Amino acid sequence: MNAHLRELALGTVLPAFEGTTAPAWLLDRLREGLGGVVLFGRNIVSREQVAALVRQILDARPTAVVAIDEEGGDVTRIHHDEGSPYPGNRVLCENDDLAATRAVGRGIGLELRELGVNYNLAPIGDYVTDPLSPLTTRSYGRTPELNAEHAAAWIEGLQSAGVAACLKHYPGLGGSLLDSHLSLGRVTAGRAAFESEHLRTFTRAAEAGVASMMTAHVVVECLDPGAPTTLSPAVIDGLLRERIGYDGVVISDALEMHGVLNHASSLPAAAVGALRAGVDALCLGADQFEEATRAVVEAIVAAAESGELSVERLEEANRRVRAMARAYPGVPGSADTAADTAAERAAGLRAAWGATVVEGDVSLGGGRVHVLTFDDRTSIAAGPVPWGIGPELRAAGVEFADHVLTPPIEHLPDLPELAASDIVIAVVRDLPRHPGSAAVFERLRAPRLVVVDMGYPGTPYPRATGVIRTFGASRASAAAAVRALTVAKETPVG
Repeated sequence: MNAHLRELALGTVLPAFEGTTAPAWLLDRLREGLGGVVLFGRNIVSREQVAALVRQILDARPTAVVAIDEEGGDVTRIHHDEGSPYPGNRVLCENDDLAATRAVGRGIGLELRELGVNYNLAPIGDYVTDPLSPLTTRSYGRTPELNAEHAAAWIEGLQSAGVAACLKHYPGLGGSLLDSHLSLGRVTAGRAAFESEHLRTFTRAAEAGVASMMTAHVVVECLDPGAPTTLSPAVIDGLLRERIGYDGVVISDALEMHGVLNHASSLPAAAVGALRAGVDALCLGADQFEEATRAVVEAIVAAAESGELSVERLEEANRRVRAMARAYPGVPGSADTAADTAAERAAGLRAAWGATVVEGDVSLGGGRVHVLTFDDRTSIAAGPVPWGIGPELRAAGVEFADHVLTPPIEHLPDLPELAASDIVIAVVRDLPRHPGSAAVFERLRAPRLVVVDMGYPGTPYPRATGVIRTFGASRASAAAAVRALTVAKETPVG
């Protein structure tokens, strides 16, 4: 195999791996020129452990990019065992304080920087308006203008901490209701509407100097009806590079996802097609390790040798990835001292409280408290991260009976006969996306029913005596919900 081409091919690849220490195969590939790695929750046990892991990676290749999905809100890797202390995007947009949004981005960046992680695959830039979207509260939402401005502010905050941002999913996945992990979706909006509503955020981020953008495994019919963006030269080279003028790194979404594999014949073929379309870095996916890395590198080299993929395109991709790594070097800090993010976390808590909407009577009163958590998973991307209000209620000294309903949710728990002063708190999120849970919820009856909705806004609850809407399920949003239950909100809405 041509050694130079192999090194160029390796420089575009970011695989995942198993375990909490770097396996030998990964360290070998890093020494040979692997572009970097992507960390997942399974690679993380503690701050000290992940700092040591990142040090292993950077010792093998000091210019590697160490990537992670740390959006805050519902999607977290470094806080996967307890939930993120930072509110998610919809919360920040509902609060509508760009300084707070910038502070949250910076706080997350400081935590990652302390660990040596130099590349955050966040934030979401998709403009979502439909409660059936799998992105729901991961989107800033509300209006296209606010979506764009808050995304830019979050990026500025993150990158000010020395961590490269990645706005996803270019050119905008919010118009599709299909999950790209499972299928190839299509966005059917007309060109003018698409540019005004969806593309706006990516154009604004390019102006703000975002280090990278991640492609969407979706067909945008008004841009290229024949291919998903990840495989479309027209949408990457033609629109993003030439018209918008963006010269940062373009990274693929995970190539194991059916949104691209439903179009390409295999993962190696998808990798070659993505590079040809203008992608610079290849995210292989959560479950693609040594064998996938070898197969992808061999396919890239073969394509370059045959002329299917130009050497100049590979060199350009390497130039961009290396430039980002130089601009945002990974330098693990001391495992003995955590980054001081007290001010940024406080800003996030204030934003979560500022975004929380209270409708009707949500006071606990003096009766017994029953908490029913409809524990539906929000998305494949978020994974099994704890959520709900239980830990915060206990911290507030509230005694309650805890009932957690896990999928498949088919029956309500047996509750004792309820007195007029008793309260049932139903904790839900994105019920319209979970018909089984919605049907069970409809059978819930209580003299006093309070709904804590931690998902997409707008679901009506006509039988509830009170509703708390938090627009997200992070620990910050849980704290805001408990505050609303225990301390009257200054300006109730209802």
